[in-house]
Amino acid sequence: MPDVEAFLDALRDEVTDLARTHLQEMQEASLEDGEAFLNQTQDDLKRWGRLLEQGELSREEFESLVRGQKDMAEMEALKQAGLAAVRAEQFRDALIDRIVGTASRILL
Repeated sequence: MPDVEAFLDALRDEVTDLARTHLQEMQEASLEDGEAFLNQTQDDLKRWGRLLEQGELSREEFESLVRGQKDMAEMEALKQAGLAAVRAEQFRDALIDRIVGTASRILL
């Protein structure tokens, strides 16, 4: 049975991959922002991940909870690096999608 720690480890790999593929020109800033978001939401992600794994949350409920944390992903480093708000928003959306996809793959 997968565990929530494996889920969080996989998320860190996903953030690294996303930073490399989504915003190559600002890889360091996108990696910094992605890691900051994971650190800010880690306790919630652990709790929700356990509930998802135990069948107490549906995938849709998990996704809704994660998307509700979107405002916490401020993307400060990307803004400081001069990335347009639209591109920062696209990165944030891609990050949320990766979190939900990784949870589905590992915990369900």
